[in-house]
Amino acid sequence: MKQKKILLVEDEINLRETIQDLLEHYDYEVKSAENGQKALELLDNWLPDLIISDIMMPVMDGHSFHQIIKETKTLNQIPFIFLTAKNDEKEMEKCLLNGADLFLTKPFKIETLIKIIQSKIKRFDELKSVNKSINPTESNYFLHEINTPLFGILGSVNLLLNPKHNLKEKEIDFFYQTIKTSGKRLDRTLKNSILYENLKNNNLDFYENLTSDIANSFSKVKKDIADFDKAQARRITSSVEECAIKIHNKYLIFILFELIDNALKFSKNNKKIIVTGKKFNTEFYELLIQDFGIGFSEDELKEINVCKQFNRNQEEQQGLGLGLFMSKSFIEKTNGVFSINSQKNVGTTIKVFLPLKKG
Repeated sequence: MKQKKILLVEDEINLRETIQDLLEHYDYEVKSAENGQKALELLDNWLPDLIISDIMMPVMDGHSFHQIIKETKTLNQIPFIFLTAKNDEKEMEKCLLNGADLFLTKPFKIETLIKIIQSKIKRFDELKSVNKSINPTESNYFLHEINTPLFGILGSVNLLLNPKHNLKEKEIDFFYQTIKTSGKRLDRTLKNSILYENLKNNNLDFYENLTSDIANSFSKVKKDIADFDKAQARRITSSVEECAIKIHNKYLIFILFELIDNALKFSKNNKKIIVTGKKFNTEFYELLIQDFGIGFSEDELKEINVCKQFNRNQEEQQGLGLGLFMSKSFIEKTNGVFSINSQKNVGTTIKVFLPLKKG
């Protein structure tokens, strides 16, 4: 059976190490942090089955940390247990009313903690099996993203096979191209959904010793975009210098394709997007992707998440909304840095720093 994962947040080092050792003795995979801020950094790249947190901590206390967890779609269902040395009924009431699963007062018996952990994780597993709110395939858009290209394929095939239509060569070529484009879109939707499931379950290997040439990866991505739509590919103005990046090529191609595709989707067809890449220093390569499209508000940028699509009613989009979320995750998992600067009706600039191959 796969190890269950626990995040332990406790500023007192001796207690933190003692609890971690005990939990590992009971065969849990444990990561620990000394405050809420450090815990959030861990959660960027790792999803636990349960969180245990102290309340009184420096930098970011337990209440502030818990509030962020509650407001984050991919984290807010994870069981959350507060540990505290204060036997205070008002404090307990505050924690429980704010949505914590349990309030446990120090000192406590490890047997009691283990029983509570087992119960909460079991309940979380049951919840995940029936409530798919963090599963992109449960989105209303998933069926749309499957059915739209499927109808394009089946409709074109029916027309091609029906001799009554007496199609001209130009029309036949058009339907063949529709089948090809629709097939690629369907393939991308299914692969991204599977990739997300593996990311969510920590089943991806990020091959820390492998490198990729970013200029070659970019050329491959531009060709793939042209296969979908040559006019879209012509909108890309680029200057991407060759460099060895410390990331597996399949993840680099995914990041480049999704970020460039998003820039194209969120800007009008007559506007260029600019892609530039160069060595920033001895440690990082800087990649900039700039569009002059609809832009996003500050609140929208905070909601970059699974299945989140912006202005779908005004701007018809294709895709599940996984691309931006997973690109950000892949960049951070390979020790890169991801940031967005955007302004409504002006445009968006995505800046990425990717680690260089040493030497």
